[in-house]
Amino acid sequence: MDILLPEDGFWKTLNKNSMLIPLALVDGASSLYFLISDINEDLENFILTGKAESTEYHVFTEERERELIEGWSRLGLCAIYRSQQIEYMGHNRITINYLQVHNPGKDIKISLIPWFILPGRPYPVFLYIYSIWHYQETGLNSLSKSAAAGGKLFGISKLNKSTVSRSIKAMEGFIDISRIDRPLSTDGREVPCGEEIFELVVEILENCPTLDSLEKELRGMVKHLPPPIKRAEAARLALSGIPAMYAKIIKGRAPCATGHDARKRPARPKRKKKPADPQNNFTFVAPWQITQIRKAFIEACRHLVLDAAVTYHRFLVQ
Repeated sequence: MDILLPEDGFWKTLNKNSMLIPLALVDGASSLYFLISDINEDLENFILTGKAESTEYHVFTEERERELIEGWSRLGLCAIYRSQQIEYMGHNRITINYLQVHNPGKDIKISLIPWFILPGRPYPVFLYIYSIWHYQETGLNSLSKSAAAGGKLFGISKLNKSTVSRSIKAMEGFIDISRIDRPLSTDGREVPCGEEIFELVVEILENCPTLDSLEKELRGMVKHLPPPIKRAEAARLALSGIPAMYAKIIKGRAPCATGHDARKRPARPKRKKKPADPQNNFTFVAPWQITQIRKAFIEACRHLVLDAAVTYHRFLVQ
């Protein structure tokens, strides 16, 4: 693959750090997203256990946030708080607060989000990935079944098959753009943390062009792409490192009610029908097994997401 790499500026920053920076560039967004793996312990516990001690969480500790904000301020950079709400483990509105940093003299912004956040999406990324992978792992058997499995595992009762279907198309679209042609890692990837985060944000904001010009540079640097690959097959390959045992949370179909009550009853006032819960159609393994699978999958997914982010940029600028 022949790629042109400028000698200075943003590309030099990426190259110097061996392209291990988990950055995400989203179409239509005004910010680069820096995925943070080493998150605040309270937030980490909530994600792993689903037990909410608060309705608001921060990516970093209060002390660490203060250090970062003051340090960037001394260098002329501005940091503000942004937030996003997620639904998870029966909690409808959990607010995740994160920092967004920018250089007043440039247009580019960097948002430091936890690795599991999808900007503008209501659920953590591992829910979407699990549902996609479950559908693939179970032989493309049933979108409804995969929606029920993902919803049960992560406490989302209203997850339906249309969400899974859209997620599959989005995943295949990402694979098509990035041309990832190998299993993504599920057992560890070293990414910047601690003081490295502070320094990388400074370097990028001092050297990076506007977001529009950055997108044009990214898409124009590759002179020779890898051979085309089938989107569905590539998506299955990318997720093939996930252990098959994590799919085993559905035991079978729920038993159907039998018999008919022929007694005459007075008409009841009509009520607005609630959306059907797809989980009611299935029986699941024991709660302790679901908890075990959930924690293991989240940890595997953390590495997978970081590997995907880093691999995409290695492909673009290596």
